[in-house]
Amino acid sequence: MKKIFMTVLAFLHIQAFAQDKDGNCTLTEEQKDKLIATYGDGFSKMFVEALSKDPDGTKTEASVLEVLNSTITKVDAANAATALQKTTADKALADLALIQKEGRSEDKATILSHLATIAVLSARAELDPKPGSGLPSNSVVWIPKANDTHLFGQDTRYFAIDDEHPYNQRLFSDVMARKGIIIPAPKASSTDYSSLKTDLGAYYRTRMMDRIQSFLVQLPNLTSIFPMVSNLTDQSVLTNVFMTEYSQAYNPGSQFGNLVKGTMKFEDEKVLMFDGVFAHIFQDMKEVEKTWLGYINNEGSKPIKLALVEFLAVEIMKALMNELNIRRIKGVYKVPTLNVPSPAINLSDGLLKRIKVWIANFQIKPFAVGDYTPTTISKYVKALTLLVPETLRNSGSMILYMSTDNVSAYISNNETLYGLNQDYKAGLMYVHEFPAVKIVGITGMAPSKRMIFTLDGNIILGEGEPGEMMNINFEQQDWILKAWSNWKETVWAYRIGRKYNSLAEMPNDYSTQLMFTNDMDEPSDYFINMAANDVTPSVINCNQIVSVANSQATAITNITDAQVGIPVSLKCGNATNPVTIAVAGNFSLLTAPWTPVVGDQINLVLRSDGKFIELKRMSAISVANIFADGDATPTVAAGDTFVTSSNTAPLAITNLTNAIPNRIYTIYGGSATNSTTIANAGNFVLTAAMTLGVGNIIKLQKSESNSKFYEISRV
Repeated sequence: MKKIFMTVLAFLHIQAFAQDKDGNCTLTEEQKDKLIATYGDGFSKMFVEALSKDPDGTKTEASVLEVLNSTITKVDAANAATALQKTTADKALADLALIQKEGRSEDKATILSHLATIAVLSARAELDPKPGSGLPSNSVVWIPKANDTHLFGQDTRYFAIDDEHPYNQRLFSDVMARKGIIIPAPKASSTDYSSLKTDLGAYYRTRMMDRIQSFLVQLPNLTSIFPMVSNLTDQSVLTNVFMTEYSQAYNPGSQFGNLVKGTMKFEDEKVLMFDGVFAHIFQDMKEVEKTWLGYINNEGSKPIKLALVEFLAVEIMKALMNELNIRRIKGVYKVPTLNVPSPAINLSDGLLKRIKVWIANFQIKPFAVGDYTPTTISKYVKALTLLVPETLRNSGSMILYMSTDNVSAYISNNETLYGLNQDYKAGLMYVHEFPAVKIVGITGMAPSKRMIFTLDGNIILGEGEPGEMMNINFEQQDWILKAWSNWKETVWAYRIGRKYNSLAEMPNDYSTQLMFTNDMDEPSDYFINMAANDVTPSVINCNQIVSVANSQATAITNITDAQVGIPVSLKCGNATNPVTIAVAGNFSLLTAPWTPVVGDQINLVLRSDGKFIELKRMSAISVANIFADGDATPTVAAGDTFVTSSNTAPLAITNLTNAIPNRIYTIYGGSATNSTTIANAGNFVLTAAMTLGVGNIIKLQKSESNSKFYEISRV
């Protein structure tokens, strides 16, 4: 197959095949038409299919290879015959010209014969020139000269012809080749842009275009998934009615009043709207007159440059929409501090936070199914779907929402489990065992493990007046320009579930709710960073936080924004002035002071009186696998976290067997008795030799290129 690939590449005059949006090799429409014109429609379709399925040319079926090879052989033979006939035609034309010039009437029969040959050959398609044809035959090898230093004689860094600019070398080589001078050029690369980055400043000092490029990527709009509802106000009321069953068997002879059955309960759902504001001041804009941005100045000496403001306003709108889409999923509202700008993520509650609130309000009873992994997600989704009331899961209107990362893992797991089945179809966006339940991936939801079932259209995106956020107001004051907009936003649902006073009151069959979810949100290994030197860290954005390097001793005295009954986790992430917690104040109920080393974790829960109860504490070493005494080449097949033990004799580790390339391995020092050492030599590339005494830690990563272990960090 590789031989066929090379033949087609040469035929199309290209170095590599194009790729579609999924990364599969393919041909452009122009290339397909050219291939069809020469090799036929059947060959072209078969080749494109083989190319997409087998880009490396190693797995194509023998029958397909036989057809492709046969077609290429026949067409090449036909082309060779055509080339021979063209040579014959050229000779015939030359003979004809000579005969006509000399006026020999006796050669009339010869002339007619030549004309017939020319007519036949003229009807044939002209052969494409071979790559490199048309170049002078007297090519010579290039000998660099002192003046062969820059393209086009431009003495500017980014035109240099040197090893740092291989693309310039390739261009110069091509230009000179057309003059018959062969220059060895470096192989083309599609990933090396280091010299472009080095030259970025030089490019920006040369005016290349009339518009600044912000390169701001606009995220997918969630309105394509959830409907938008406008003209909502704070405390807008949605009214739901919850009914019990009404029907029964006909009971002749009974009194009507004794057979009355069924109740209905009306409940309100108040929508909370969150107020947002964008506020900015454009000032010191006259500076653009004296910089490389001066060419966009259309306002003369006026201090306000409206052309620049117009461009920046459009980019601001993109940023506002990106922040809104992220907030609609992960937003967590926090009351702002007076006269202090607040983070965009804390403007309003997103979907994940609303799910937590509805669970806490006893409107949603989550499915108690625990955690899952990429290798168990398929069975996990099946188990979840089975818990949804049957009438809803078979209605055809039920949708399962999850992160796009989870969708990818689910599809991959299904391919592993069912890929060999004859009737299996890849990439279907519904629950494998329940085709009536669609699956929709939500961008920006990862790494959350939350899975949400509800009817299509039940979850809504709410706003005040349409387009308020983008309706930017401007007001000039002296030599500054104020810009602002105000809006309202929310994420809600028409019907969530009947409200109860406790979890015990909620029915086990989930019959009074229209939203269903698992009992997972943030993965157990997902933590967000605390601020440095913060003694009252907040868990407003995530209930799992990890410490960073501190410039001073940091004793935590409180955890702000914790909710009563909701567990929080603290993890020590850095050995520089590590955080501590004393048995005092809000932490007076702790079993002992918490003085962690890197990797240690403590789980707490807030009580109604403001004190934290200790649930458990975990030591990084306690969950690590142990290297055996005297083992100089220990196996790391069991995981990625290990601890050394005491040794009966001095021990130096020389290799880690069964290591996986690119994985990071953490090794803790577990003993001061003949502490294990690792030399900066052999299989290990370290900053210095390492002695793994008690409290010492080293992180190593195995290189796929040379199988050596490189130091990532140490304590």
